[in-house]
Amino acid sequence: MNDWFVSQKGCLGETMGFGRTVRSFLVQRSRGRRILAITCAVVMAIAALWWSLPRTGGMWLRVWPPVALFVLFCAAAWCLRKVVRWQAANWVPAYLCAPRSSPEVGKPIDVCFLFVDHFEPEWNRASAQVQVPRVVRWEELYSQAIKGHADSDGRPPQHTWFFPVATEAPEAAEGLARWPGYGWGEIEYHLHHPVSATEEEIGKQIREDIASLQRLGAVPTGRYGFVHGMFSLAAGDRRSCNAPGELDVLMETGCYADFTFPALNTPAQPRLVNTIYYARSTGQPKPYDCGVPAEVGRRNDGLLMIPGPMCFGMFPRVLDDADVGPNYPPSPRRVYRWVDAHVHVRGRPNWVFVTIHAHTAIPRNCEFLFGGAMQRTWTELEARYKRDGARLHYVTAREAYNIVRAAEAGMDGNPDAWRDFEIPPPLARTTRLGSNSLPALRTVGGLAPPQAGVST
Repeated sequence: MNDWFVSQKGCLGETMGFGRTVRSFLVQRSRGRRILAITCAVVMAIAALWWSLPRTGGMWLRVWPPVALFVLFCAAAWCLRKVVRWQAANWVPAYLCAPRSSPEVGKPIDVCFLFVDHFEPEWNRASAQVQVPRVVRWEELYSQAIKGHADSDGRPPQHTWFFPVATEAPEAAEGLARWPGYGWGEIEYHLHHPVSATEEEIGKQIREDIASLQRLGAVPTGRYGFVHGMFSLAAGDRRSCNAPGELDVLMETGCYADFTFPALNTPAQPRLVNTIYYARSTGQPKPYDCGVPAEVGRRNDGLLMIPGPMCFGMFPRVLDDADVGPNYPPSPRRVYRWVDAHVHVRGRPNWVFVTIHAHTAIPRNCEFLFGGAMQRTWTELEARYKRDGARLHYVTAREAYNIVRAAEAGMDGNPDAWRDFEIPPPLARTTRLGSNSLPALRTVGGLAPPQAGVST
């Protein structure tokens, strides 16, 4: 079930050839070198034009208008090709027409940074013998990666593992279950179901899976955050889901919020972007395409949708859906774009939510992100938003939901005070890291607790 995702999202790379070579140069080189290369190309073009003017009798002065029109046409065609290729025609017009918003000047800006991880050790149909080493390696890399990083509240980078418990090996699941006790984050629910599954069958599977997660110490209250497999929520993509009433099923089984989107290159992507909103089933496929925005002083019915940023850029690609990995590495420029997308609760513009997503159980992604890419991202966030006039908060999905609900209830000030506003944390949850915070847990499936200490 992961093969289609891999081919669509590019987890295993892209087509070989000259295009990949150029892309590799643009993505992997530093920002300074890219700017230098572009500057040199522009200077060389101007020099060639200047050299040719006296030798062509000023012909360029007569032909430059049609040349300029041709260049503009090519640029427009290139942009249109990107929109069509990434199936963005649904949301781009709404994005361009939406009124722009920004934080209030003179008040501190609070950036709530959420890492949504579609955590699937079973990727590529791996056996238990393969899944366990993947979990072990993830633990080793992450314990080293977060050293020396903390937000404005003294908390280390937080992770939310959206885990498809029904498809994973029990040994890998038990290894994952220890990580909230290390202070690394929390476990929520990731669902893959058969394409032909009905709402009744999906509801039955969800109840069984939530019971399994509770046996691992996750979602103790029965309320859970949700990510849909293949991004195909509520028949948004008929290739993976044909249950248009899925939103009702989620609400009936205890889902507090959906974190599936954004998602480029899929028809499931909703038209409403960069907005925290409520959606309800309509009896039609993709009922979440539009909804009622979350707003201070207003409680809405429906399932809360907390999407990540969707925006335009140039590197590593023109359309940015906050997907991070080897092909689309996080960078300071992307951090700026994500914050500038200004995902927030209406009436509370200075609480900005930045949600990125990845599949870090895939070994290549894990090695890349926690081998340096995320460290640079955390460093950029901390340098930019741990200062006067700004605060950085590493949050889990549950905490992001609680902060949204607190904003709706009229709460203000530091969002750190509202991390547990409505839904309490799991009992095994540790929020601060230190030499004495790692519990003495038994070895599970050949897994051993990390030996590296983690500083606050």
